[in-house]
Amino acid sequence: MVKGKKEVNDSGWKALTLEGSLLSNGIEGLIGIEELTEYNLERSSKKGNLVTTKVKPKRKQPTPKRKSSNEGEEIDDVNKSSANKSRTKRAKTEDVKKKNEKKSVDLKHAEEQIESHSKDDLYCHKNLSNKNLKNVNVEMWASMGVPNVVIRALADQNFHTPTVIQARTLPPAILGRKDIMGAAETGSGKTLAFGIPIIKGILDLKAQQLEAALSEESVNDSQSETSNCSDNAQDNDSDSEVEDLSENCVNVVKDIELDDCNSPSEPLYALILTPTRELANQVKQHLVNALKYTDIEVAAVFGGMAAVKQERLLKRNPEIVVATPGRLWELIQEGNSHLNQIDSIRYLVIDETDRMMEKGHFQELHDLLQKMNANPAKVQKRQTFVFSATLTMVHDLPDYLERKKKRYARSKIYKLTPGQKLQKIMHLVKMKSPKIIDLTRESGMADSLTECRIACTIDHKDHYLYYFLKRHSGRTLVFCNSIGCVKRLATLFGILECKPLPLHANMQQRQRLKNLERFQADENGLLIATDVAARGLDIPDIEHVIHYQVPRTSENYVHRSGRTARAQKEGITVLMMEPSEKQNYSKLCKTLGRTHDLPMFPVIDTLLISIKERVNVAREIDKLELKCRRENAQKSWLQKAKEEMDMVDDDDDNESSAESEEAAALKRYLKAKKRQLQSLLSKPVFPKGFSGKYLDDDLKIGLAQDTEKAVEVMKNVMKANPGKVEESNVVSRKRRRPQNSKRRKRFKKA
Repeated sequence: MVKGKKEVNDSGWKALTLEGSLLSNGIEGLIGIEELTEYNLERSSKKGNLVTTKVKPKRKQPTPKRKSSNEGEEIDDVNKSSANKSRTKRAKTEDVKKKNEKKSVDLKHAEEQIESHSKDDLYCHKNLSNKNLKNVNVEMWASMGVPNVVIRALADQNFHTPTVIQARTLPPAILGRKDIMGAAETGSGKTLAFGIPIIKGILDLKAQQLEAALSEESVNDSQSETSNCSDNAQDNDSDSEVEDLSENCVNVVKDIELDDCNSPSEPLYALILTPTRELANQVKQHLVNALKYTDIEVAAVFGGMAAVKQERLLKRNPEIVVATPGRLWELIQEGNSHLNQIDSIRYLVIDETDRMMEKGHFQELHDLLQKMNANPAKVQKRQTFVFSATLTMVHDLPDYLERKKKRYARSKIYKLTPGQKLQKIMHLVKMKSPKIIDLTRESGMADSLTECRIACTIDHKDHYLYYFLKRHSGRTLVFCNSIGCVKRLATLFGILECKPLPLHANMQQRQRLKNLERFQADENGLLIATDVAARGLDIPDIEHVIHYQVPRTSENYVHRSGRTARAQKEGITVLMMEPSEKQNYSKLCKTLGRTHDLPMFPVIDTLLISIKERVNVAREIDKLELKCRRENAQKSWLQKAKEEMDMVDDDDDNESSAESEEAAALKRYLKAKKRQLQSLLSKPVFPKGFSGKYLDDDLKIGLAQDTEKAVEVMKNVMKANPGKVEESNVVSRKRRRPQNSKRRKRFKKA
């Protein structure tokens, strides 16, 4: 057995001392045996042979000599300074490494963005599937300057070709960068007409800023690397001497707000203003769908929602903000840092402009325009979009202004022409020679919309509305002029089990959005709303729009009717008119240029018998329930007042017994009416013999409601009686006399 001892050399070889009888006499020519202990095994890629590589041994650090006690403080100072130098050296190298890594990532991202913007052919996009592009006219979209990422998002939404307003708007807006004033019928795609140019412009601006930032950063990095190399060369010797002393040192840095350092503020590029909250939410959703494959963020700011939540969204620095003027101005007044950049925005959109610019409405909008137009140099860089379905529509002056104009010869009251109306908007918004695109017809309606009316008294409006709902199935939107009318109809048709959904300005915003979602989910839904739902809302497949009250202006009539017959689909609008509304109806026809009355919607009088009975019973139930609520409220108020004042009345027992008897009788009568209504609702709406094709009444009614659409009924009537539509004499209506004119004549005769 051979035993040996190892002695390590500085070179990494270890001397091996042999013991034993075999080698005790020595071997001729043998000087010694050494063992290599520090080595690595590497395998070559082709032959698979092992290659031994010698590892460079660690350099021994000189052990510090012990000094006397008098020199201890000097040693500590030297050690601290050397430790700080080594620490700063490592920090610099780490910073340079991080900057290089970030630079490579940002450069790669910038190259991808620039490459995606510069390509004109969408087929070179790697992630684009042939399935999405099967029916999409890519060449048409690309020829208008639409980015590839937007075309990909449009393909996912089945937007195969641009609409007429989009085809007329996108080339001058994207390629010519001109301001746009667009007027097109409702449901024509105006949101994407101004949304796509904004997205294209923001992508280009971000790419330019990223290129400039990377070029500047590369110059700074080169300068810092040269300075670091010189510093490292000077401090190399001193750092090597005290490297072991600085291994366990910790660098203490002052507190820094990391959020502010890591997330630089993004500028506000675009601002979109809308008149209603629902429209703001809808525009935001359309933009989010178009921005599906980009990193651009959109935020909606409107009233009715928690301001704290919206401020939290604005802290993320979204590039696009969709807002209503009231809440936006409120947040700006509170000093929101992101919204205070509105004077530097590059894109401004005012949707439904004619409503926003009306005198006496949206005072906050004029304050916003004044703030945005304060700097003329920034206004020159801004691109502005103005859109509405009734942008070029003008109506007659109200009666009191007409009388004032005739009374005072030098009065400055006059009716605007379409050109004067556009000039006024251009002056307020500070537009620069805009491109005017007017695609509206004289009537302002879509070709696929069927218009008609129902003439009745005010007491019979409920009967005809209930008749229409039970006779023709489908998603129906009923418009009223006041919130009180919406509440009354919602209560009445709730008793009739029609499941109505109210929508008006006094409701909480959460409930308003919830009712809209429920209405969209029900194919036979009923939404009763004021004019807050008249503008811009894109609710799919609304078949019927009913004007329970004649709208006050022709613009409201056009926008109300535009909720149906959208995207080339058919729809019908029914105007319910009572005798007292004849004047508003005459103004509407004159403004829209109608020479004929609207055709009458056919109503079978024999079918109104059961309808009237149900509605009348429901009205009685509504009155009884209201009376019960009022009595309970009055009773609770009196009882509470007596308890607070510690009053004791001897006649309380007699009065309470009498009141309890009246309340009990009222409740019994109310229950009887409810049982009567339930029995009526359980029976078929229409009598037997209405359709002789089916034996079963339930089957008969169900099939009749499903097959007979209101649009088809109205078209058949118009085809069968084309000469029934008579010329209207409402346009040449007589001038109204003042109410006290007769009294003046009598006084003169006397």
